[in-house]
Amino acid sequence: MSKRNGASHTTRASAGRFTRHGRGDGAPSREAASSAASDGWIRHGTALPDWADLEPSQNRRRPPSEGAFLENVSTLRFSLLILAVAAVFTLYVGHVHATTDLYNQLQQARAEHQRLHLKHNRLQGEFDRRVGPSVIYERARELGLQGSVTYGPPITVESPSAE
Repeated sequence: MSKRNGASHTTRASAGRFTRHGRGDGAPSREAASSAASDGWIRHGTALPDWADLEPSQNRRRPPSEGAFLENVSTLRFSLLILAVAAVFTLYVGHVHATTDLYNQLQQARAEHQRLHLKHNRLQGEFDRRVGPSVIYERARELGLQGSVTYGPPITVESPSAE
């Protein structure tokens, strides 16, 4: 038996060492030597043991368990996964900082708006005090104008008569 790329197969030199039990034709198998005993192959008494026969059963490859994620992922995929997670984390932290900066700018804009609103109200009150009716009447008296209840002759509207 020789091994190529991790797969076991029979060669011409070892072709006659194993026979299928119960088949009777002595044809060699192309199956792995590690599973030869469990598949019904038996060893002839004159053949020497192969490396796969000498290997303890606990050292043989076990089928990968479905729960072991990291065992099934290649190093390249794992590194790409780590880079993707790092990129997403970096984007998240950048988003948090940008949102915090935006919130601070919003708070500053609100404070500026409130300050300008208060200034507007103060200036509006000052303007109203300067041009209010009481100020205008006072200035008119200073100029010599007199207030009157009548503003002119009354206007009468006659309706057209139906003749």
